[in-house]
Amino acid sequence: MGRRELVQVSFVVAIYNVSQYLGRCIESLMDQTMDDIEILLVNDGSLDDSLEICHSYAARDKRITVIDQKNQGANAARNSGLRAAKGQWIYFVDGDDYVDREICFRLTEYMSQEYDVILFSNAVCTGSKIKAVQHSGELIALGREDFTELQLSALNRLGKYRYEMNRIEPACIWNKIYRRDFLEEHHIEFVPNFPKLQDISFNLLVYDKAEKGVYVPIVGYYYQINQESVTRRYQNNIIEKFETVNQWFAQFASQKSDARFEKAYKERVATHIRTCIVLYLCNGNNPEKYAARKRKFMQLRQREPYKSAVESTSMSDYRGYKEKILSLAIKKRLFFLCDILCKMNDLRMKMTKEV
Repeated sequence: MGRRELVQVSFVVAIYNVSQYLGRCIESLMDQTMDDIEILLVNDGSLDDSLEICHSYAARDKRITVIDQKNQGANAARNSGLRAAKGQWIYFVDGDDYVDREICFRLTEYMSQEYDVILFSNAVCTGSKIKAVQHSGELIALGREDFTELQLSALNRLGKYRYEMNRIEPACIWNKIYRRDFLEEHHIEFVPNFPKLQDISFNLLVYDKAEKGVYVPIVGYYYQINQESVTRRYQNNIIEKFETVNQWFAQFASQKSDARFEKAYKERVATHIRTCIVLYLCNGNNPEKYAARKRKFMQLRQREPYKSAVESTSMSDYRGYKEKILSLAIKKRLFFLCDILCKMNDLRMKMTKEV
């Protein structure tokens, strides 16, 4: 608060070992048709040549600032950029994705209004294919009731709520820009040492305080399907990570008098056990034998908060058929079916990558 506003938009780019995609990302920011921007490249202890790439672009464009820090995770990187930002609006970008060159210009009229957050749509890139996500095609004004609905949708992103992901993507940070003064007024930052789902926890805090926002039906962000990203690769410590995440979400939901939050929290936990299966127990890179993996699955299935979450969640609470089938297999303790489903998905992803 009280700092001179030097630019309209601050792009905060969290970077960790994404040299393959980083040039495209930075150039999409440099090519913005709005010149009144700054680009904060936060290198989070990359082990590849990402830092060198950052410095090479900074030498070419005075709007670029490089922040180099030891590896502390994406949340710490984003917080570093947020604290250094001078823009009226903050746009968080991942280093392996890129941004539409006209997104800032096309949002100019909305930035001039008293919104706390502006939401828009995105596209997904798989190889050379680009597909726009089918979100709402209408402008949507957002008030306090809407932000409560967005919280519920973010908690259970695959659930059936007013702003389910088909209408607006509620969970991610990269299809939104945030007014910096709003974030500073309410002391909103990314949760420190949060190992998973950093976007969701941040947006839950934003939605808790936001009074006014707008969804604009334009594509502004291009999300790259990166098979090497942390959200997709084998993680043998995923169960331990979710211990921290579950506790945070449980505390958040318990502070709400609306009973729907407890239901959404349980639905969220039910998705976590699916993630543990996909990224660990049934992951193709897991070297453990089937019997050992099955034993761990049975133990996890009986552990709280997973046991009550799985048993209280109905298949009708989820949209996608893949989520429904896997959830049913977990509910019925059919580990062999979980294993088969994951192997089929791995094969599909491999075929997609080869194409």
